Amino acid sequence: MFVRLIPPRLQCRRRATVRAVLGCAIALAICVGRVTATADENALPGPSSLASRSHGQFLFGEASPEFAFPLAEYNGLEFEDAVDEEGDARGLDLVRRAPTGVTSLGNNQYQNGTLKMGETEWWYFPVNGDETNSTSENKSRGLSKRSTTVYLSLTACSKPSHNNSDSTSTAAVPQLTLYASESIEKPGPDKSESGQTIKSAEEGYVGMTLTANGDVYVGVTAPNSTEYSGSFTYQIAASTDAYFHSVDESDQFMFLVDSDTGAALLTTRNLTTTDLTSQNYSSWMDRTPPYTMFANNINSSSISGLERSFCALDTLAQIGKSKVEASITTRGAVDRPTEQFYVTGLNKTSTYYGIMAREGNSTSWGNGIVGGGGKVWPRMNFTTKTDDNCAVVYDLPFCSEVAYAVPSNPSINMTELRSIYDDNAASLYKNFNYSLQQVQCNTSSESMFSLAVSCHTCAEAYKQWLCAVTIPRCADYSSNATYLQIRNAGQPFLNGTSITNSSLLKSPATNNSRNPLIDSKIRPGPYKEVLPCQGVCHSLVRNCPSILGFGCPEGPRANMSYGTRDPNGDITCSYLGAAYYLNAVSSLHESIWISLYMVIGVWTLFWVLG
Repeated sequence: MFVRLIPPRLQCRRRATVRAVLGCAIALAICVGRVTATADENALPGPSSLASRSHGQFLFGEASPEFAFPLAEYNGLEFEDAVDEEGDARGLDLVRRAPTGVTSLGNNQYQNGTLKMGETEWWYFPVNGDETNSTSENKSRGLSKRSTTVYLSLTACSKPSHNNSDSTSTAAVPQLTLYASESIEKPGPDKSESGQTIKSAEEGYVGMTLTANGDVYVGVTAPNSTEYSGSFTYQIAASTDAYFHSVDESDQFMFLVDSDTGAALLTTRNLTTTDLTSQNYSSWMDRTPPYTMFANNINSSSISGLERSFCALDTLAQIGKSKVEASITTRGAVDRPTEQFYVTGLNKTSTYYGIMAREGNSTSWGNGIVGGGGKVWPRMNFTTKTDDNCAVVYDLPFCSEVAYAVPSNPSINMTELRSIYDDNAASLYKNFNYSLQQVQCNTSSESMFSLAVSCHTCAEAYKQWLCAVTIPRCADYSSNATYLQIRNAGQPFLNGTSITNSSLLKSPATNNSRNPLIDSKIRPGPYKEVLPCQGVCHSLVRNCPSILGFGCPEGPRANMSYGTRDPNGDITCSYLGAAYYLNAVSSLHESIWISLYMVIGVWTLFWVLG
């Protein structure tokens, strides 16, 4: 066996190195203990003094006789900036340990609560990132607490009952109140307002944003009331990302297209700010609709006081998601996607609240999802029709831009009704297409009928006009609106009664429908028509060659055939993509921006010249 001999000089160097390392380690351990323990040389380091000197810090190391607490047993503890109910400092506490009687909230994790009138429930949200105390000593070391934005949201899912169901009292539905504090463990109405942030719910929803340097304590209080008794149920959530539940308080986003006695068609504003291309068209049309909607008769109190709560709408609204057919469409004057809602289960001659909502954040919903609690938009009103001879049709194969109530008969099912109208229009279009083929379209510029428009433009204008006049927009015969035109007065009503006014029976414009097919195949009885807009006819004449012989009527005949648009958004004539008050909102936004640009331009001019 060979033995390697180490030179004596090298052995000495190694021994010296080992001694130096051990000496430094021992000195470092002693210094760490001394620095912490001798912050106040005249006081013994009891629990309170230790907490005050090391507040907000993690302590490491083994037990030392100079510490009141053996640190080896308390690794993993932190000191919190919190006081108890009596206002005394709590000192050493476990990380994220909720006080007695207080339930912990997780980030983006909603909890359910039940609360009787006059009671308060408490919640606790541990905020990450509170590393050190923001004392001057720590700041001098470059250490400071990290502020965190906390989003608190609460939605009332149900409400207490009125004490007298027959009462005509107009007492408002009581609302829950949210209290939040970093220093009061159980915030609420019995604590000083100076240490709390307080906000009451509106229509079942309250959202609160806090900039927190430590953990947040939350109280939820139901008010006392002599008018109501029972309990609230609610959802509460906290997040450091965004509101888990949210509401949109901007302008109206959903609008009525048309209704009949049992259904209504509504649409959103454009979902994009640019037209669709061939590449993204299929992507949008195949996409799951991001929104849903709820409807409730305005005479029903089931959702009164809870109109901005998704969980309340989902469980209490008369018309829920099961009676709403949502889809994406590009119908309208611009090629941009919108979402449409076909709502069934409605009653005739009734006014409803329509409330658009989104389940979750449009891609996911539920606990653990940012924004997973849903979003609610402002409510709007719409009214159903009275007469049974109008029915809403939309998404026809040929007349794809038609989306409104048309003259109908309850004895004809919806599939047959759609086919009667659409097949007739498609057949008439074929005859026009044969005539258009005789026009010089694909030829030199010298031989074309127009350099400004094409045969394709003419074909589109004719299709729009054809669908508008062969598939009229139907309104109640009982309506007194002056812009409506009486049609088919010569037929009896569906109940068997007849019109006896001789002047209506003598005039071809009122005695019959514009489209003879309606009187012979559908037989709706007397109805009133929302006339096509004059622009539909003018567009046809302007975009097609004169050889085709198109012309618009003038004088009294024009007033019986075409209507004029209302600048305020009411549908006084039928046009492409019509929806009640949708275009008025868009025009208002455009006017605001135009005015703003004018002001900026004038100011810039004065600034340059000055």
